[in-house]
Amino acid sequence: MQGPWNILFGSYPKTFESSYDFEESVRVLKAATKRSVFSSFLSQNAVGRVSPERVSLQRVIPFVGNSFKPFFLGRFERKNGKVVLAGHFTMYLFTKIFMSIWFGFVILGIILATYQVIAEGKGNWQLPFFIAGLFLAGFVFVLIGKWFARNDMAWLSRVISAALKSNQTS
Repeated sequence: MQGPWNILFGSYPKTFESSYDFEESVRVLKAATKRSVFSSFLSQNAVGRVSPERVSLQRVIPFVGNSFKPFFLGRFERKNGKVVLAGHFTMYLFTKIFMSIWFGFVILGIILATYQVIAEGKGNWQLPFFIAGLFLAGFVFVLIGKWFARNDMAWLSRVISAALKSNQTS
């Protein structure tokens, strides 16, 4: 997905080859990660669910919250006689939904305010520009959130690779 939509809805595919058999791969990754955000109260950890059917991991840094950080979503697969963890990095679904609603209402507001000014001759001519500023503010907010999480994909990739003792492939 290219263009401005990629900022909110982008997904970055990633695969990790495991040196272990299927069941052992699941076990070692589960051992290298934590189940709960609360278990990361004093140190940063990879946190989430690890099962053969579903892997969902995020980087948790104590006392730091960021809804725009990437999550790794994937599953273990057997390919060409090897075990791989295949998935992608993407933003939290609720954040995508919330920001889509935000941008949708802001665009609707711009259209209605512009219509009021042009077609009906009513309203304040500055209102569409103010609402466009809200759009820009939301866009900048997403960019800043993603900037703060800029190292999370590499950090999570290192944790997963170290647990599976393999070389990364993209």
